[in-house]
Amino acid sequence: MLRLLGAEVRRITGRRASFYGATAFAVLITVLAVVLADQNDGNQALDNYSSAGRYAGLLGVVVMGALAGSYDTANGTMRYLVLTGVPRWQLAAVRLLGIMVAALPMAALVLLISIVPASSAAGGITGDAVVHAVWAVLATLWTWGLVSTGIGMLMRSNGPAIAASVVLFFGGTLITGLVAEFVSETLANYLLPVVFDQVAMWEGKGGANDYRLALGTAVVALVVWLGAIAALAVTRVQRDEY
Repeated sequence: MLRLLGAEVRRITGRRASFYGATAFAVLITVLAVVLADQNDGNQALDNYSSAGRYAGLLGVVVMGALAGSYDTANGTMRYLVLTGVPRWQLAAVRLLGIMVAALPMAALVLLISIVPASSAAGGITGDAVVHAVWAVLATLWTWGLVSTGIGMLMRSNGPAIAASVVLFFGGTLITGLVAEFVSETLANYLLPVVFDQVAMWEGKGGANDYRLALGTAVVALVVWLGAIAALAVTRVQRDEY
């Protein structure tokens, strides 16, 4: 399994346009946030810098993940992977794990660029602020990397998989607002964009962002969402004809 994972990570990072382009975009936006923002508090500066980087990175990791999920099927090479005798569920699983590993260099650069200047701001930064920033960046890149990879495996085509993943993030936020307004606010609190945001912020019910779920409930809901997407993707790979 480790050999398969290593090979998958090399394939993801070997798609240079998507990997280096996504990483460069996240770095650029983080640098711009550092240069343009005027912050007098180190912890707030760190939060602002890393938030800019993680949302820019989200767009990049969506492209990386969608390609990781759909590339072999779209290019007709999946049949050769199946012929190696490796179980199909393993071929699917290493894609999901691979995008998590491949996102680490992007996360490290965003955090480094955020932490260094923030530490020199007034008051410096605390250990809790650093831990919060690290978790928020990783949770963002991992969540949407897994979602987009799963969608890529389901859709089997590069362009539509990328488009669907981007639309799911932006459109999902809009749909969540509509559900809260016209259907049920309680239901809206369990939708993917809301539980993702709460888990990334690692904030409980009634905090600064006025989340309505207990943190543990939000974590469970996010795990269920990601598990369902992963299960559908693995099932598609298991049953598909190549």
